[in-house]
Amino acid sequence: MGRSLKAEVKVAVQGKILNPNKEKRHKLNVVLEKYLKAVKFFASFKIKDKELLQQKAYEEARRRFGLSSTLTQTARDKAVELVKANEGREFHVHEVSMRVNYRAFKLVRRDTKLTPYWLYLKLDGDGVWYPVQLGERQRQMIVDALSDDGEWSLQQVELVKRDGEWYAYFTLEKPFKDFEPQTPIGIDLGERNLATVIALVDDKPTKGTFFKGSRLKEVRHRHFNIRRKLQEKRRLDVFKRLRGRERRIVNHELHVIAKKIVEYAKQFPSPVIVMEKLTGIRENFRRGKELNRRFHSLPFRKLQKMVEYKAKIQGIKVVYIDPKNTSKTCHRCGYVTHVEGREYRCPKCGLKYNRDLNASINVARALTRGTGRGYVNTPKGR
Repeated sequence: MGRSLKAEVKVAVQGKILNPNKEKRHKLNVVLEKYLKAVKFFASFKIKDKELLQQKAYEEARRRFGLSSTLTQTARDKAVELVKANEGREFHVHEVSMRVNYRAFKLVRRDTKLTPYWLYLKLDGDGVWYPVQLGERQRQMIVDALSDDGEWSLQQVELVKRDGEWYAYFTLEKPFKDFEPQTPIGIDLGERNLATVIALVDDKPTKGTFFKGSRLKEVRHRHFNIRRKLQEKRRLDVFKRLRGRERRIVNHELHVIAKKIVEYAKQFPSPVIVMEKLTGIRENFRRGKELNRRFHSLPFRKLQKMVEYKAKIQGIKVVYIDPKNTSKTCHRCGYVTHVEGREYRCPKCGLKYNRDLNASINVARALTRGTGRGYVNTPKGR
């Protein structure tokens, strides 16, 4: 393909902080409150450059909020990220995770009955040890990061308070070796088929696969109707419990689909997953009130992030592209036309093809267009 890809692989591994006592919980809550105020303060300057923000606001932030230098710096970094992400828009910081870098934490293994993993945090004054519970897959990666000859290295931890519980998200990193991707895997996202995936083998599409996400859409639709009735009756307590249950089901379904997509990619030599940037996808979708609501409720970005996360763990590169007219372009001859119904029909070359498969082929091919290979013939097994 003539395009070498090199990067560092970064993933976040979740652990749960196990039942901290009243004193330890109080310390976390107090520091989080100060940290949130510091992020709001830094963000109020609307500055996108870390060094400039450091000069203008760092000393005042240290004086106002009494955070350590490490936490003050990560609060500054978070504020810069928020300003960049919301460039040109007004935004408010209501909650935030607390980022702790290598200077203020360490994770060790101990032979204890409660858990073998203990997190040391130096947030405010003396450091404190917190027991951390990890899942089986997370343990494997953490063990590798803590070993002297492991591939992964432990970079930082994000502390998140959710529903009264505390979680630690460890950022692990390893070098991503130079490689020449051979097989682009194109993913098209949509309402009928949540994800349509196809591989280009020797520039020829093959083995297209559909992931409908039927269970996910059913849950979203049912819970939407229930939530509407609960809001009318002002049953906010039930509403919150239902929302949490819905989130868990949706996340599970997305994890299953993302896992299957990555397993699909693994069967091909040197795969690289290609996905579209989502900018404008929702704005361009106008199909009537009910279909609009269903489309806008689909968690496309969350699915992309899960695919990216699982792909990185497997050493598979993920690339985001910004092509035009992937749904309207004939993948065989390149002609652009209006599409009606579920079948793509090209008035120029006569191609008849599933519209979602056609779009996913164009997404995959967007990675190779710079090589001058152009379009190819209709693949076998459409």
